[in-house]
Amino acid sequence: MNLLEQGAALLVGGRFHEAVNVYGQALKQSPASIDARVGLVRAFVGTGDGWTAAAWLSDACRVAPQRAELWVELARMLGSQNRNAEVEPVLATGVAANPDNRALLQLHSEALMHTRRYEAALKPYARLRELEDPITRATWLHSGFCLEQVGKVDEAADFYRRALQADPDFMEAHVDLAGVLWRLEDFEGSLVHARRAAELAPDHPYAVRIVGTALLSLNRIAEAEVWLRRSLELKPGFPLAEVDLALALLLDGRLEEGWAWYEKRWNDTSRMQRPSFFVPAREWKGPKLQPLKGNILVYAEQGLGDVLQFVRYLPMLQRDGGTVRCVVQEELISIIEASFDDVLCLTAGRNFETYYHVALLDLPMRYGTTLESIPAEVPYLKTTEAKKAGWAERMAPWQGRFKVGLAWSGSHAQVNNRNRAMPLATLKPLLEHPGIQCFSLQKGDAGVYNDHTSEPGQLIDLTGDWKDFTDSAAMMGELDLVITVDTAIAHLAGALARPVWILLGPNADWRWLLEREDSPWYPTARLFRRGFGEQRKAQVKRLMKALDKLVAERERGEQELPGF
Repeated sequence: MNLLEQGAALLVGGRFHEAVNVYGQALKQSPASIDARVGLVRAFVGTGDGWTAAAWLSDACRVAPQRAELWVELARMLGSQNRNAEVEPVLATGVAANPDNRALLQLHSEALMHTRRYEAALKPYARLRELEDPITRATWLHSGFCLEQVGKVDEAADFYRRALQADPDFMEAHVDLAGVLWRLEDFEGSLVHARRAAELAPDHPYAVRIVGTALLSLNRIAEAEVWLRRSLELKPGFPLAEVDLALALLLDGRLEEGWAWYEKRWNDTSRMQRPSFFVPAREWKGPKLQPLKGNILVYAEQGLGDVLQFVRYLPMLQRDGGTVRCVVQEELISIIEASFDDVLCLTAGRNFETYYHVALLDLPMRYGTTLESIPAEVPYLKTTEAKKAGWAERMAPWQGRFKVGLAWSGSHAQVNNRNRAMPLATLKPLLEHPGIQCFSLQKGDAGVYNDHTSEPGQLIDLTGDWKDFTDSAAMMGELDLVITVDTAIAHLAGALARPVWILLGPNADWRWLLEREDSPWYPTARLFRRGFGEQRKAQVKRLMKALDKLVAERERGEQELPGF
């Protein structure tokens, strides 16, 4: 019996320490032996020394990189030891040596997906689809999920459908397809697939929740609430359902209950991260529970529009005795400091000494805000005198014209931007209106929504002269009207008390509530909603009718409040 056979017998007999010695001797006799290394792996696992076992398995992979099964075993062993940071590099190396091995490609793809490296995962998934025949439902599903996460929602929907072709009763594919179809304006299709998921798994919290989400996207609040609460019965503390329920309540105008649920967004640690300076004991609970004294640090945790909307609460903190400090996006610092006396903005990443801190979007709950008590005094934002003078001079060539600013797309990363954005070509009647002069307020890249080249002079673009939001605000001060989709521009105009007309998608954000043409947050705003199934051209036609009336009233000198 040779040494390898002796070692194998010792392993069978559970004599692992002796097996270590025997396989060690075998390796001395044959330094390149893979079998001796694998024997050492088994022996050290038997002794409970998993780290040494992993080291020998890694060495076996080094000596025989084309042995794909060794890479697979090493990745799984590292995962079982919670050495997760090492798993993906091992799999990447294994795939490089074995580019056509399906087991390695699958593990590598999944490792990248689970660590949220979605763009990187697309390549191994693509190779896996080339090798599989037929392509498995899981590969279609996970490929689609990665595409969805990088913003390629049309392709994601196609892949989810392919997963359903492979298995029509694939519940997870129905859930994921329902989750993207509303983003593609197929709201009814979203509900169909959501209901099918719930039929297949009536007690699965994700399947039940997606029905609530689909109904919420259709503004069917009462039905959505039932499904979302049912999802939370099935899975208490389910973060996605908690936030969806909050949004449903807020959209319905039940703000107090909605804020309480919305605070639970912090439970979703995969999506929401507290700042480094967060200390639970110092999180401010509101004026009734904790009267203010000394410094309070307010930190932004969401988009630019959210910050512009909710900094209205800063003076309330000051009136209650707080010395307010803010951590906000760098591009907002100048306008916040120009707007609020004694408010100092700080950059993220610093260490702060503060008595209290609070998330900006938790302030409405802290102050018990209802529809009737929204702090809606405008303007609460302003620019500097120097910027006002500079932009008055910059806009002087168009003095006497009816000046309208336009913004037609928000951030491409915003999950609902496809329903919010307006192709510029659809706004062509605005650009060609003889009674107005249009100015672009579209600072960010509108991408596919820049589908029209206007005639010279129709759409003046001065956004290249914006240094920060004080410039944007100063330019808006020279405009007669702002027309925008739901972006930060809408919030800036409303906070400046500028007349602003907002073009909303059918599933408008919670802050615009339901059916209303006005906003309790912004007294100078007028809302133009697009109905489900309504074409954008029809929505713009309604806006143009209102604009014609406004221009005519202005020419007759009858206009009292711009925009209405």
